[in-house]
Amino acid sequence: MACAPLQPAPEILHLTDAVIEDDAVWSGEVRITGVVVVKKSGHLTILPGTRVLFEKVDRDGDGIGDSELLVEGGIVARGTAEAPILFTSAADEPQKADWKFLYLDFAREGVIEHIVSEYAFSGIQVHFCKASIRNSVFRHNIDGVRFSTVNLEVAGNLIHENTHGLRYEERRGRAYVHHNEIRGNDIGIFVVTRSDDNSLITRNNITGSRLYQVKLGLDQHGDVTFPANWWGTADPSKIAKSFLDHSFDPALGKVHALPPLAEPVVLIPNR
Repeated sequence: MACAPLQPAPEILHLTDAVIEDDAVWSGEVRITGVVVVKKSGHLTILPGTRVLFEKVDRDGDGIGDSELLVEGGIVARGTAEAPILFTSAADEPQKADWKFLYLDFAREGVIEHIVSEYAFSGIQVHFCKASIRNSVFRHNIDGVRFSTVNLEVAGNLIHENTHGLRYEERRGRAYVHHNEIRGNDIGIFVVTRSDDNSLITRNNITGSRLYQVKLGLDQHGDVTFPANWWGTADPSKIAKSFLDHSFDPALGKVHALPPLAEPVVLIPNR
């Protein structure tokens, strides 16, 4: 009987405090220790099915892992439903905040589709740029999705089992957050500060938050509006009780959720 030829073991790319200044393509397995920076001149493409594992290192002793992927140039991380891209901890027994974040900061391009990001301080952070986050999963993080001062679309994602599902500081930016499943987090949406209610957060299922469906930060004095979402009930009085806002502290703004949807949103992925 003939023996099948042995297949070579897949190569693993190890990166420690690395800089990407040109075009780079990741596939297979990538292990990151420390900070990997995609510089302004660089562009990173991550192929479907790639596994990006962040080693658990805490150099400053603050309890948050210091391995991260920082994008100042461009990133296209476009997985598929059948072969998503995984960002996760390399620890044998992973915990929240084992690694820091996937961080887009003044990025030239940011396309995130069909990824799974877990066990981070923030599954993703987006600041001072235009980007899209679609059809992805953010779970077991401190912050699932976090942003400030952006032109951002967040659509078709499952954001669950985080401390904060969605956390943002608007700061003159605008986000369009729609058709997401935001469930089973401690706090569904955390509006930290400086929101002028320019973002549109609508047609999401925001349910099962263990503490609050929406929490306003201490310096969020203005009102915020979340129209046409499903909150697990259509009863306005029950919905209002799930918010930490002006009704708890008169110094805070009010959360306006009317009109609520009468039934859950059907989430149809954007292919």
